[in-house]
Amino acid sequence: MIRWLLVALLPGLILMPGADPAAASQSSELEKIAGVLTGKVSSDSGTGLAGVQIKIFEEGFLVNDTETGSDGSYRLEFSYLPDIDWTILVWFVLPGSDLIPEIMILRESLKSKDMELWSPCLPRIHLNARMRHDVTLLTEAAKLAQISELDCLAGQGN
Repeated sequence: MIRWLLVALLPGLILMPGADPAAASQSSELEKIAGVLTGKVSSDSGTGLAGVQIKIFEEGFLVNDTETGSDGSYRLEFSYLPDIDWTILVWFVLPGSDLIPEIMILRESLKSKDMELWSPCLPRIHLNARMRHDVTLLTEAAKLAQISELDCLAGQGN
C-alpha cells in the first residue's frame, strides 16, 4: 500500500513519462492563464509550518516555487495552458523533517489517468485561476491512518 502512494513522492519521478521538452518550449507561443494558489500549511496539531517548499509542475516541468512564511501561509503564482491536456500538480515538502510530503493534483491528463500514474489517495482540486487550499503535513503513522480511513486503495491490488 505505501509503495503505491510513495511512488508519486519520489523526486526522480517528477518528469512524466512521455513528457516532451520541445512541447514545453512551444508553450510560450500559446496563451497562458495567470493563476495563484494560496493557503496555509500546518502540522496535525494545527500549528503553521514555516519553510515548507511549495513547487508547481506542469507536465513534469517546474513552473514556479515558493516557501511558507513564519505562520505557514503561502502564495504561489504560476501560469498554465488551459487548453492543453497536461498534468499539473503541486508538491509540499518540509526539508529536514519527518513529515510526509503532500502532493495535490490540480489537473490530471488523460494519459496519466489511462496509465493510472497517480495514486487515488492523492487529493485533487479543480484547477482555476484563483484557488485556496490549506494543507496538513503528517507523520508517516498519521498519513497511513488517513489513507486507511479514506479506503482509497481498494481494488488497487496492494
